[in-house]
Amino acid sequence: MQTLLRAFTLSLLLTAALLAQNSSLNGTVTDPSGAVIPNASLTLTNQQNGTVRTIAADSQGHYEFDQLAPGMYRIAAKAPGFAEVTLTNIQLLVNEPATVGVKFEKLGATTDTVTVEANATQLNTVDASMGNVITTQAITELPMYARNVAGLLALQPGVTSFGSFGSGTLDDRSGSVNGGRSDQSNITLDGVDVLQETNRAAFTSVLRVTPDSVEEFRVTTTNGGADTGRGSGADIVLITKTGTNQYHGSLYEYRRGTETAANTFFNNRIGVPIAPLLINIFGGSVGGPIKKNKLFFFINYEGRRDASSTSVTRTVPMATMAQGIVQFHNTSGQLQQIGPAQIQAIDPAGIGIDPAALAVMKLYPAGNNNSGGDGVNTTGYTFVAPVHNIQNTYIARFDYKIDDAGKHSLFFRGNLQNDSQNGTPEFPGDVPNSVTLSNSKGDAMGYTFVISPTMVSTFRYGETRGGNQTTGVLGSNYTLFRGLRGS
Repeated sequence: MQTLLRAFTLSLLLTAALLAQNSSLNGTVTDPSGAVIPNASLTLTNQQNGTVRTIAADSQGHYEFDQLAPGMYRIAAKAPGFAEVTLTNIQLLVNEPATVGVKFEKLGATTDTVTVEANATQLNTVDASMGNVITTQAITELPMYARNVAGLLALQPGVTSFGSFGSGTLDDRSGSVNGGRSDQSNITLDGVDVLQETNRAAFTSVLRVTPDSVEEFRVTTTNGGADTGRGSGADIVLITKTGTNQYHGSLYEYRRGTETAANTFFNNRIGVPIAPLLINIFGGSVGGPIKKNKLFFFINYEGRRDASSTSVTRTVPMATMAQGIVQFHNTSGQLQQIGPAQIQAIDPAGIGIDPAALAVMKLYPAGNNNSGGDGVNTTGYTFVAPVHNIQNTYIARFDYKIDDAGKHSLFFRGNLQNDSQNGTPEFPGDVPNSVTLSNSKGDAMGYTFVISPTMVSTFRYGETRGGNQTTGVLGSNYTLFRGLRGS
């Protein structure tokens, strides 16, 4: 089976509203008595990459910065007759409007500066959406099945699960959000749609997003805006990490072995040993400046090597059938047998049993599992079969600040997967029945132009391609699916 999924998203927005992959900051400027200060000058600086943006408060003392990348920021405020105020360590989260009030503490010369550490109010008072932001620390430290970052949605209120997210075996109820079906949720990565639409597994992306590559993500479970809402389920917005003015990196390896696993009850009952379990996940990431305050990079590689095995049950002929003896139940329910001579006698052509067929039946292994077959002429045979799996994930992102005023900025992000997985053999010693290959890939690019303090233009273009191919014994007819979607 070969499945191809192509999705293109293109959006051009000229607005001061919040987009799904960004954040915003607003507040009011006041004097020591609490009265508003109009026309104060405010300079916002990204503490991680040095991006600067300057605006003036309006006549009511209100200010607002739109289209901000999530991160840590600093505000410097100036007003005639007051000492300059600097607020540091203001954390902005993805798709979560923040509010920070700026208060001039004292009168003084403009050369004086008062520095305070501010905490942004994360209660969303800008729109009616409800959801939570999950930051880098939670993403890298919380355990998750199959390292599927979006599966952390299961921790949110209103989410109901009946299985393990990312396993690909969930039914259409698993992962329902506030009563919506699992296939009604949507996932975007850096503003580009990456939802896996060829199966109904909940919260699954076409592109594998590694925990070490995600800066943070926000889940909108209720009342999503027009920029995100497209179904009755959740809207998951993921942001890839970016480089900063300091170099940061990581190396990691995770291992799961048989020593921490247990055999199944039925395998123990029939004397089949535990299937070996050996999964190694390893990788590394690095990010930093190519040119300080100007050009940044982030690169992540993650590999998985699975040398595990699994229990397989096949249907085999019983010893009597391999000798040409056919068993059946008569009308009284008694088990009866007829041998080769009797079969030949009732055969109208007098041919009887084919010796070649008997020779093939004798090649089958003896059954060991009565739960398989019909229990009369066939039975089950359970054995441990190797299932090897190789996964490689490559992720890279580049950010470029075109001008020093922070009005023009570009980014590019690319993902590539190179996977191979063997199916199970028909019987011990045989080659795998099938081999599945995957080379899914995707990219995103964007341009942001701050036209004025109240007008921002954002352009996004992305391509997501899911490519899977299975050779060998197929479980279904050959299918080919192509989709083209724009938004």
